[in-house]
Amino acid sequence: MTGDSSNTSQKSLDILVVDDNVINIRLMVASLKRFGHQVDSAENGAESVEKFTHKHYDAILMDIMMPVMDGIVATREIRKIEDERQTDPVDRVKIIAITANAFDDDRERLFVAGMNFYMNKPFDVNELQRILYL
Repeated sequence: MTGDSSNTSQKSLDILVVDDNVINIRLMVASLKRFGHQVDSAENGAESVEKFTHKHYDAILMDIMMPVMDGIVATREIRKIEDERQTDPVDRVKIIAITANAFDDDRERLFVAGMNFYMNKPFDVNELQRILYL
């Protein structure tokens, strides 16, 4: 959803949750829906790229270590699609890494791949809500 950014604390967002663990997906989806967001899910990076090609998301919560295609490769693919579409930088999807391994070296790799933020698992839903509106 793009558009008016005033009163962002009340704005419902379209969010894609990407994680290979079904329990993690359920927890994240339930938490986000409590805040009034519209939420889709994908179980690997390849599925997230496919969904992104067909729908605009305000944010993607991206697990890093997944089968088929990991979160870093998926993020690079999504950024490449945005480049091909010549997406205005203001309208680019916010990609938030959700990872159990956020060491200094890992964080640098996440940002170089095109992610905007990272959060450690288990994540704090209030912190996530804050990051979504930055």
